[in-house]
Amino acid sequence: NIVFWISEHQEDYMRAWLDGYTVEKPQLFKLIFPNSTTVLQKDGELNSFADTVYKRYLIGNAMTEQEIKSIDERYWQFAVPVEDGE
Repeated sequence: NIVFWISEHQEDYMRAWLDGYTVEKPQLFKLIFPNSTTVLQKDGELNSFADTVYKRYLIGNAMTEQEIKSIDERYWQFAVPVEDGE
């Protein structure tokens, strides 16, 4: 309940209200496999795409470090950070 949380954390609430706050987004990674247009999808499946749609699927399936490692830690070696605006 939000009202209960505010009553228990009044100082934090007031600091956020007065100073503003931002919610940090987790760093996302795309997986670049050498000499390949294969994309690791969020469901853990590997699919190969034509060059024309490869980048769109690559960014669309970007994941956090934890998500990648939960599929298979060996994929982590191919992780490249997604930059803002990609």
